[in-house]
Amino acid sequence: MKRTLALASCLALAACSHLSMPHIGMPHFPAQPVSGTVVGVVEYDTGLTTFSTVSGHYHQDMCSSAKGDADVHLSDKEMRKILAQAEKDGFYTVPADLTTTWSDPARRPPHCANFRLHIAAGDRHNEARWDCGADGSNTPPAPVAPLVRTIQQILRSRKEVSGMPWSSCPVR
Repeated sequence: MKRTLALASCLALAACSHLSMPHIGMPHFPAQPVSGTVVGVVEYDTGLTTFSTVSGHYHQDMCSSAKGDADVHLSDKEMRKILAQAEKDGFYTVPADLTTTWSDPARRPPHCANFRLHIAAGDRHNEARWDCGADGSNTPPAPVAPLVRTIQQILRSRKEVSGMPWSSCPVR
């Protein structure tokens, strides 16, 4: 019964791109694109790039007429890798605010993005936010750096993302 309610809730929210839907004695729902059985949420936002497993959408600002959108549904293997890295790095206990403190806000580089990473799996979830580093780089802070690298590597290895043209957005 719990699984039936979970499936119905998931379908109503359209938030379960990683949930298999075998027939379990309930009314048949229209086929949904499903890539696996690992249930979790990963949302990553760099200010110029966003990705969400909830929507299955990847967006990269192009600052041109080039297309910067793609449907990306992670495989079970990719989701397991991200969730394992989150667990290994202790992501679920990382403070929500990892923002760099600027002693002189006027010296904050103009291209610094407001980064956000949200991961949820089962009853574990966390969201962390940060700015670019004190040196002006977009290097994530140490507590989330390995996890961010894992997510970026997975996304960049996807043909839907790797086939996009480079962004024309200026870096100051």
